[in-house]
Amino acid sequence: MPDFASDPMAADLVHLAVALAIGFLIGFEREHTHRAEAREHSFAGARTFTLTALAGAVSGLADPGLILPVATLLAVAVLTAVAYWATARDKPGAGGTTEIALFVTFILGLAAVRGHVLAAAVGGVSTAIILSIKESVQRWASALTENELYAALRFLAISIIILPVLPNEAFGPYDALNLRDIWLMVVFISGLSFLGYWLIKLAGSGRGVLLTGFVGGLASSTATTLSLSRFTKSGVEPRELAAGIVAANVMMLIRIGLLVAALAREVLVALAPGLAAAALVGAGAMLWLRRGDNHAGEQKSMLALGNPMEIKPALVFAALLAIISVAASFGAERFGQSGLMVVALISGLADVDAITLIAGRQAASGSIAMNAAALAVMIAAASNIVLKAGMAWVIGGGALGLRVAAIFAAMIAAGAFALVVF
Repeated sequence: MPDFASDPMAADLVHLAVALAIGFLIGFEREHTHRAEAREHSFAGARTFTLTALAGAVSGLADPGLILPVATLLAVAVLTAVAYWATARDKPGAGGTTEIALFVTFILGLAAVRGHVLAAAVGGVSTAIILSIKESVQRWASALTENELYAALRFLAISIIILPVLPNEAFGPYDALNLRDIWLMVVFISGLSFLGYWLIKLAGSGRGVLLTGFVGGLASSTATTLSLSRFTKSGVEPRELAAGIVAANVMMLIRIGLLVAALAREVLVALAPGLAAAALVGAGAMLWLRRGDNHAGEQKSMLALGNPMEIKPALVFAALLAIISVAASFGAERFGQSGLMVVALISGLADVDAITLIAGRQAASGSIAMNAAALAVMIAAASNIVLKAGMAWVIGGGALGLRVAAIFAAMIAAGAFALVVF
């Protein structure tokens, strides 16, 4: 077997074979599509695309510079333009997808022999996939409403354009604020609203809400509670929304357990009974809320989901998060380690993970007792759950708020009882 690393000729042959495979793959897809569309005359098929990739590869091997590749590309461009003109003359409005794909195939063949064989292979497969999803793209474009399109563009703007340019530096009182962290929460809440909208629309209100709760709870149960609560205005049943919110908070308890286990396993031993009891009560309540819900998938057409992504609630929550962060930092400085429970109560309103990290690290270093760290984490979790119950009541109304508050109260009581007894 030739040594590709030390034999340039063998390496060139391998790269040439990759170029041919790329051309044939893209061309075969075009051939299949043309036959499926019952076209009498097709501009290019498997053989044309394979030869085009070969032309790019050979021109790149024969000339290490750009003169021959550019000249060959111009020749291919002229032939493609003539063929497109002939097709458009007989069939007005004909698209140029196949012609553009031919240019891409030439460039991929050239890239394969110029040291970019992996990128060329990925590009070839990706091109074939893009070409093959024409009907799916057209179907999605037809099904997408104007509001849904604008919502997607807004989400891309706040996440891809705004987020990267924000400074990732602490500032303000006690250095408690960070613009990128705050805006990241805006992105997350908006993204959850968008995800919840589509899950509810596609899977039905019951299953969609529950999926949103489980997925969102892995990252931020508070943001998930905010996002789900607003769906009461869209006609989603409060019982289904309550199940999703409870699911998110059960996932929060599981996440806390995993985080503590990674930091200080001894703290987890003291904390586990409380977390387990609260999670079991929440899971039982979630199943109770979901009882007899076998018609969720039939409710898709009955919902008026409205705006797929609202920025205003996310901005309001981000501002609230900034205020609570400053208050929590003030409490930490004012009370110190002796006031850890007070700090946990305050900081839990904003974020449970922060106090979990602090308590776990202090317990691991011996600064505080294991039981004290466990109690601080439970206080923060309870504080956070109480805030979310109020949030669900204010945003989602009394029907939702009453269910959520009652279940959260039972979860807190079960957790506290288990923590004290065990």
